[in-house]
Amino acid sequence: MYFMPAINMGQREFLDLLERADEDTDGRLSYYELRRALKVSGLHHTRLRTWLAMRKCDLNRNGVINGDKEMAELLSYAQKKWNIRVE
Repeated sequence: MYFMPAINMGQREFLDLLERADEDTDGRLSYYELRRALKVSGLHHTRLRTWLAMRKCDLNRNGVINGDKEMAELLSYAQKKWNIRVE
C-alpha cells in the first residue's frame, strides 16, 4: 500500500500558494497555474491531480477555478484527495 505523508499548511498559506500561482493576476486559476502550484507544494503526478481537480472543482465548466464557491471546493478537495491538512 502506498502511503503519502500529509502536507501541513494553514488555510492562509494554501490560499497564498494558489495566489502566487496566478501569474496573470486575473483572480482565476487555470489548469497550468494550478498544476504549477501543486508542483511547488511537493506533490507528485501533478498532471493527473490537476485534471481531476479541475473536473471536480470547476463548477461552471469555464476552464478556470474562480469565485469563492469554487475556491472552497478546491480547498475541500485538497484536504480529501491530496492529503493536505489545512488548519
